[in-house]
Amino acid sequence: MLGDAPFALFIGWTCFGNWLPGDERGYVSNTDVLGGGWAPKQNLPGTPYAKDAPLTRYRAAALMKQPPVRLSAELAAAAAESLVAAAAQRSWRILRAAVMANHVHVVLTDCPDNGPAVRRILKGTSQAELSDMLKRNQRWWTRAGSNRYLHSDEAILAAIRYVAEQEYKLAEIIDMKIIAP
Repeated sequence: MLGDAPFALFIGWTCFGNWLPGDERGYVSNTDVLGGGWAPKQNLPGTPYAKDAPLTRYRAAALMKQPPVRLSAELAAAAAESLVAAAAQRSWRILRAAVMANHVHVVLTDCPDNGPAVRRILKGTSQAELSDMLKRNQRWWTRAGSNRYLHSDEAILAAIRYVAEQEYKLAEIIDMKIIAP
């Protein structure tokens, strides 16, 4: 269905300040330790996420230089448009994407096998678009994000299904077409 050697990236990131290190839902960051120092992050496949570290969450909140970002429907649509434009300019294909008020998921193919580089491009172009739209520079996205490398039709279809089933979508992309619910 998706070719002889299927490959897609499933990437995601959060809006600035919405999912801090130390969050009770889980996180992948260094964890502050009482009395000083920190425990290094664990980011190997199969390793459980660290969860609920109030000291780490408090420190992350104290370091924030602006309030948390939440996207409106209008901002989500602009972000979706910039994602499609960035992908089209590079001949990448977004199979499915969802833009919610506090995070973004994208499944794309025909792109480099380099999740961090692809994610930086998508975040950077949408960051610039959102700042231009509001005529002010600010951080829209968190520093990092998630990269999953999909190497089978089943894995790609599962990621597409996961993104399609996201709740509270403000905008979505289906095969390079923007849909605003």
